Amino acid sequence: MIQLVQVQYLWIIAVIPLLLLLYAFYRRHAKKMLKRFGEPRLLKPLMPSVSARRGWLKISLFCVALFFFSLGLSRPRTGARVKEMKRTGVEIIIALDVSNSMLAQDYTPNRLERAKLAVSRLADNLGRDRIGLIVFAGDAFVQLPVTTDYVSAKVFLGTISTASVPRQGTALGKAIVAGIRSFSLDTPESRALILISDGENHEDDAVAAAAEAANQGIQVHCIGIGSEFGKPIPLSDGSLLKDEEGNTVVTKLDENTLMEVARAGGGVYVRAGNSDFGLQGIVDSVRDMDQQEFQSVVFEDFNEQYMYFFGLALFFLFLETLIGERKGRRFKSFDIFTKTAVCFLFFTGISLSLPAQTDKKDIRAGNRAFRRGDLEKALLDYTRAAAKDSASLKAKYNMANTMSLLEDHSQAVQVMSPVPDSLEIPLHKADAWHNLGNMNLDQKEYAASIEAYKQSLRIHPEDVETKTNLAYAQKMLKDQQEQQEQKDQDQDQDQDQDQDQNQDQDQKQDQDQDQDQKQDQDHDQGAQPNISPQAAQQMLEAVQQKEKETQEKVQKEKAGTAVPVRSGKNW
Repeated sequence: MIQLVQVQYLWIIAVIPLLLLLYAFYRRHAKKMLKRFGEPRLLKPLMPSVSARRGWLKISLFCVALFFFSLGLSRPRTGARVKEMKRTGVEIIIALDVSNSMLAQDYTPNRLERAKLAVSRLADNLGRDRIGLIVFAGDAFVQLPVTTDYVSAKVFLGTISTASVPRQGTALGKAIVAGIRSFSLDTPESRALILISDGENHEDDAVAAAAEAANQGIQVHCIGIGSEFGKPIPLSDGSLLKDEEGNTVVTKLDENTLMEVARAGGGVYVRAGNSDFGLQGIVDSVRDMDQQEFQSVVFEDFNEQYMYFFGLALFFLFLETLIGERKGRRFKSFDIFTKTAVCFLFFTGISLSLPAQTDKKDIRAGNRAFRRGDLEKALLDYTRAAAKDSASLKAKYNMANTMSLLEDHSQAVQVMSPVPDSLEIPLHKADAWHNLGNMNLDQKEYAASIEAYKQSLRIHPEDVETKTNLAYAQKMLKDQQEQQEQKDQDQDQDQDQDQDQNQDQDQKQDQDQDQDQKQDQDHDQGAQPNISPQAAQQMLEAVQQKEKETQEKVQKEKAGTAVPVRSGKNW
């Protein structure tokens, strides 16, 4: 079925009858003027080169060319925008580790980018399976629900970084639990979860979580990425990550943990290589499962047909140039070449400009969905527009704003960050900085939001709303700093109080010991007035031993009541 994208250009066809009517009036006026010189039958032999039929033929060819030209401008194309169809396949959720340890460079360029490349290639090879994305570090989040829209999967994959999860660490168990909750209910026998990690689990019991997944019919496969010798973790400032004691962190591949997880989950373990990552092999084995039939929504690209109509228009214009209004008139080859070249360049310019409008259709569809309140549909349209044209600032701008409304603030900031500097219109640039400030404000990144608001005010200093938001962000930053200072002071006071209490307790114990010693001395003096130096030395050693035992007892009690803390590993 042929669809017309820009139907407004069909109004040009309405001009064709008007042109024919005007030409008819022109011919009629020419006959009237000719009658002033004499009888037309007598004048006709005097004008042998004049031909009325040639004039009508030229105007007819021009009108036909105009008709096809208007059809070309209306952008006819074939294909379906959205197509629901039944597919037979499996559901695959990929849980990608985005902890700091994935920045180690034992793969090119690092572990995380190498894993993202493997997942992107997998999405290119999928054709009938569902795919989902989960990112995890200290926590786990669903990056993309299971879908057959592989274009969106690749777009969301490109936004993944170590900042995608605010809490660092490695929690394999949470990633598995998030995967269990993300599978759809209509494919109970064909579900697989693939963990891509270095296996340094710091948080939870991943083996128990994998066993629970297996009980629910979900296979858990693991891909280990890293080396057994380990690599340091580079930071953005060029330094290396250090632990709490100031030692350089060296992250190693923990194959034993990943093997145990895969064994408990009924899956396989594969160690990733630089050339063969191993992901495709696992997917091929997953397809041997009982594949299920499920409904899927397929987004198909359109086949543009406008170039054929432009070609027809160019052909009829070329014929029109070959026909002269007078009989026997010879056209110079230079004139024909010039007219043809002008027509060709004109139509070529229009043809090249039309594909640039492809992403605008998706943006307009997203805008309509946005106005209806269907933010998920709007985000999907904006994402497709950005995938078709990665330089489309409008698509990124709308996509970031929609993500912010969906409370995906971290992704919104990543998408919006490069937009303001790329915009050329000052007011649009100011609005982009303003929105970026709002997104940072939602994330409680007050310093970043203040800088964005200032950038907006440098362009549009009269914006009252931006000034108000700037003042609010500055106040929140000040309160945050004061709360942090107060928290630090409270911690210092608690430490001082603990020390004072310990000192008071020690002093009281010393006083009790002195009193006991004095009573012992008084008792001994009453029984034996004279004490030898050896006996006095033994009594002193006994008192010191008792004091030491008391201090050890106090330390054990303090250790028993201490609150257990996290390991502190942020990789």
